[in-house]
Amino acid sequence: MSAEKLKYFVNGEYVESKTDKYYTLVNPSTGETTGYAPCCTNDEVLGAIAAAKAAFPGWSSTPAIKRAQILYNIRDLLIKHMDELTMLVAEENGKVWAEAEGDVLKAKEGTELATQVPSLMMGESVMDASRGYDTVKYRESMGVFAGIVPVNFPAMIPFGWMAPTCIACGNTMVLKAASLTPRTALRIAELYKEAGVPDGVINVVTCSRNEINTILESPDVKGITFVGSTPVGKLIYEKAASAGKRVQCLCQAKNHALVLADTPIERTAAGVMNSAFG
Repeated sequence: MSAEKLKYFVNGEYVESKTDKYYTLVNPSTGETTGYAPCCTNDEVLGAIAAAKAAFPGWSSTPAIKRAQILYNIRDLLIKHMDELTMLVAEENGKVWAEAEGDVLKAKEGTELATQVPSLMMGESVMDASRGYDTVKYRESMGVFAGIVPVNFPAMIPFGWMAPTCIACGNTMVLKAASLTPRTALRIAELYKEAGVPDGVINVVTCSRNEINTILESPDVKGITFVGSTPVGKLIYEKAASAGKRVQCLCQAKNHALVLADTPIERTAAGVMNSAFG
């Protein structure tokens, strides 16, 4: 893997950043410098939001069945490029092959689940709710959403938990990829385009806290989804909620295992190790 300067992905294409700040990317397994990710400027982040906003009318008016078909195309491409994506995760995140492959598989599974989302968007109706009145409730797409991604699952979280459901509902997205593990997200964004996702529906940037604040404050961003540490999650929730946005913050947690005296030690040890390292 060559140590090149990466670009960011907006409006269906790679764009070279005008920033003078870059994050050094390192393969944790070897200590080798593998590249440099841009700290996108404020204007570049605003440009990504503008691209997502411009893509929203066309995407939200795309029939739900068509959106679902594109998600099936994405699933097929994730399978086709499984080994390539697994290697990307392993090289930029330091995971062993099985765990890296599991990361990509979870992105595939999240995409499969999202194909069923249009049926969950069905509204409700009540005949004669009151004398001479019928009521109808619709669920509508909202606009641009932003995803803020942690470093440890570069495939599963942005493209298993966030993007598939977002676009299945007819929304568009700006992903703030983890600045130290952005290659996987950038490559999958390419696959989204290949699958038929229109330009501007998915955009990927890397940036600092200052530019994240721009995302949180932008009136064009309707909601935020975040996965990461609790202190950062609290700050994001407070700032985004005060701006009237919908916010989902999934913060750090610990998994516990209760080991009793009669536990089969070998099997238990293997289970604990697999839960942590795949």
